[in-house]
Amino acid sequence: GIEKKWEPENMITGNAYDQEHPKHLALPRTLWDAAQELKKSEAARSLFGNAFVDHFAASREWEEREFRQHITDWELRRYFEII
Repeated sequence: GIEKKWEPENMITGNAYDQEHPKHLALPRTLWDAAQELKKSEAARSLFGNAFVDHFAASREWEEREFRQHITDWELRRYFEII
């Protein structure tokens, strides 16, 4: 931001959770989405190098796939209650 002379966004007042924010400020909602954004990030590639970014993003993709294979306590409680 300093090098490109970006101006900061306006300060948030009140409850930030109840407000709409510009799309460019939104954070990824899942680990998978975050890994996809990291792979596209020129800043990350410039700072950390392609090898690191590719490896780190791939390891987060693996982690997300592993996570999806597990049944959470919430799912067990929720679906056993309707059986």
